[in-house]
Amino acid sequence: MPRPNLASRGIGESEKRGAKRVPPSPGRRAARAPRPGQENARAIALEILRRVEATDAYANLLVDSRLQRSRLSGPDRALVTELVYGVLRWRGKLDWILAPVLDRPVDTLDSPVRQVLRLGAYQLCCLTRIPDFAAVDETVSLARRTGGARHASYVNAVLRAVARSRIRPEPDPASDPVGYWKTVGSHPGWLVERWIARLGADEAGGLMAANNAVPPVTVLVNPLKARDEEVRQALEKAGSEVGAGRWVPGAFCLRGAGSVGNLPGFADGWFIPMDEAGVFPVLALDVQPGDRVLDACAGGGGKSALIAARIGFQGEVVALDTSPRALRRLEAARARLGLASVKPQLGDARSAGAESRGQFSRVLLDAPCTGLGTIRRRPEIKWRRRPEDLQRAASLQRELLAGVADAVAPGGLLVYSTCSLEPEETDAVMADFLAAHPSFQVEDPGPALRGLGHLVDGEGYLRSWPHRHGTDGFFVARLRRRH
Repeated sequence: MPRPNLASRGIGESEKRGAKRVPPSPGRRAARAPRPGQENARAIALEILRRVEATDAYANLLVDSRLQRSRLSGPDRALVTELVYGVLRWRGKLDWILAPVLDRPVDTLDSPVRQVLRLGAYQLCCLTRIPDFAAVDETVSLARRTGGARHASYVNAVLRAVARSRIRPEPDPASDPVGYWKTVGSHPGWLVERWIARLGADEAGGLMAANNAVPPVTVLVNPLKARDEEVRQALEKAGSEVGAGRWVPGAFCLRGAGSVGNLPGFADGWFIPMDEAGVFPVLALDVQPGDRVLDACAGGGGKSALIAARIGFQGEVVALDTSPRALRRLEAARARLGLASVKPQLGDARSAGAESRGQFSRVLLDAPCTGLGTIRRRPEIKWRRRPEDLQRAASLQRELLAGVADAVAPGGLLVYSTCSLEPEETDAVMADFLAAHPSFQVEDPGPALRGLGHLVDGEGYLRSWPHRHGTDGFFVARLRRRH
C-alpha cells in the first residue's frame, strides 16, 4: 500500500495510524452507521463505480438496475445517483485534488482504494450539505468493509489531508485553458487539446462546461398511448418539475424525477426516455403513413418507437441489430409502447443491402460511434475513449453505410446520424460514402424538421451542440437516392 504524502500537511503520527477521528461539527450529529444487513448508499455507489471502471457498462443502466433491487429510502437513492454521476463527472478534478497528498499517481492505486478516495474527495469538496466529519467517517467505514483496517487507515489519512488543504490555486482558464480543463474542468487531456485546437478556447470551454452540467431527464410522449397534457399532469402530480422541451413537440424536461422507470405512466408506455436531439434523425426521415422503414442499428428501439408512432398501423419498421440483448430490450419496449408495426430482427446492417435490395422507402442508420456528444448524460465516456477510437468507429460507420445503401429504394431516403460531432465520424464518413455512391446526394432536412432548419449548416448537415442548444451533440445527414 503506498503512503500518502503527509509530511507537508502537518498530520501527526496518531492520525496517520487512523487513531484519531475527525470530531463532529458543533450542532451536527454524526452519521449513523448502517445496521447489520442494512443497505448502504455509499457502498452501492462504490459497487457501481467499480463496475463502470472494470467493464464497458454504462452508469445509467447500472444505477437503474441496482436501485430497482435496493430497499433504500428516497434520499439514499438520490445519494447513490449523486455520488456515481458526481464522481464520474468530476473525476479529473478529484484526482487533481488528491494528487498533492499522495506519493504516487491516483491511477496506480488499487481500484478499490482509488474509487473510495474519489468518493470521499467528492463528498468533501463538492457536496456542501455533507459535513466533513460525516464524509470522512462514512468513507473510512466503507474502506474498512472493502479492504480491511489497512485500507481504512490509509483512506482516513488521505481524506484528513484533503480536508485540511483542499483550497489550492487553480489554473487560470483564460491564460492556461488547457491546464484548467485538464484539471479543474475535469476532461481528459487529449480531448481538451483536440477541442481547443479545433474550436478555439472559448467555444471549447463552453462545450466542456456544458458537458459538466447536470442535464434534465427528457421524455417524449408516445402518441399511440397518451396525450401530452395527461402525461404532464401525471408527472407533476408525482412531484417532478416539468418543463416543455425546447425543440420537439411532445417533449418534457424533468427535474427531481428520480428513476424514469418509477414514474407514473412509464409501465403503461405513455412516454419514451430520450434526449430531444435523438428525435432529429427521425424527423429527417420524414416518414409517411404506410412507409416500410429499416432501423439498421436499432439498439433498445427508442427511434424505432418514434418511427412507428408516425407510420401508423399500415406501415412496418424492421428493427435490426446484431445484439440479442438489445433485441430483448426492444421486445420489452415494443410490448410496453404498443408498437405492433415494429418487427425486431437479429442481423448485421453490413449485409442489409444485399439481403433486402431496394425494399425500404426509408432507412435510418443511427450508427455506433464514440458517443462524445453525450458526455453530459454519460460522463464515463470521456474517460473511456481514446484518440484511436475515432478511426475505429469511422471504419465501422463506413462499412455500415455501404452495407445499407442498396436497401434504399430508388427515390427513397437514407438518414445517417451519430451522437458524436467529431469530423472523423461525420464529415469524413460522408465524403467517402458520397464519392463511392454517386446515386446518393445530400438533401436539406430543414423542411422536415418542423421549424428547426436553422440547425442545418451550409453543407446541408444538422448539428446540435450541448452548449449551443442544450441537447446532446448530434450529427444528422439526409441522403436521397436518385436511382
